[in-house]
Amino acid sequence: MKMDQRQRRREGSQRAQASRERRLGAHAHRKKMNMVYMTAASLVAVVIIAVVVLLQGSSAELGIKVTELTGAHAPPYVYVQDVTITGEPVRIPPSSGNHFGQEGVYGFQGVELVPEAAVHNMEHGAVVLWYQPEDALLAGQIKQLVKSLGNQCIVAGSFADQSFEVSATVWGRALPQKTYDESSLRAFINKYRGELGPEAGLCRG
Repeated sequence: MKMDQRQRRREGSQRAQASRERRLGAHAHRKKMNMVYMTAASLVAVVIIAVVVLLQGSSAELGIKVTELTGAHAPPYVYVQDVTITGEPVRIPPSSGNHFGQEGVYGFQGVELVPEAAVHNMEHGAVVLWYQPEDALLAGQIKQLVKSLGNQCIVAGSFADQSFEVSATVWGRALPQKTYDESSLRAFINKYRGELGPEAGLCRG
């Protein structure tokens, strides 16, 4: 009889121990899952914030707004080139206005651009890169940039009649640079290529 009582107490103690272990295991599992849920929620929040920031950044305008002129295929070929940036009078390449009836060749030209032809390209939504002549290093950088982005809707060539080392223009907007900044040029091209110009749909097509 005494043996049966000891056996029952032993079994009861084992059942109690097993029950405690199950409770502790369940508590640890809940705690672990709560951590997983909190981590996942935090990651989702970070992703949402990043997307919002990127979308807000993509809506920001790049470069400067330039007064838009009419775009007839006839003279006079007069362009807005004298502007003021941060209080300093400077000269930029053309970005809109009357132009030749024939647009310029797309891609990197490696020669001096004819504004009356390049403006026609911009009417169709192209981005034009104008860089100072007789600078082989700069010309090479521009050539590589155009090669990496593709010739579609990009024209690039030299142009001395500006206050800057290189300028990017689209219809009614310009990004002049005192020194070559590839990342800014890429952003400008990616944002505006095929987007601005009275006939920008032709470039997108």
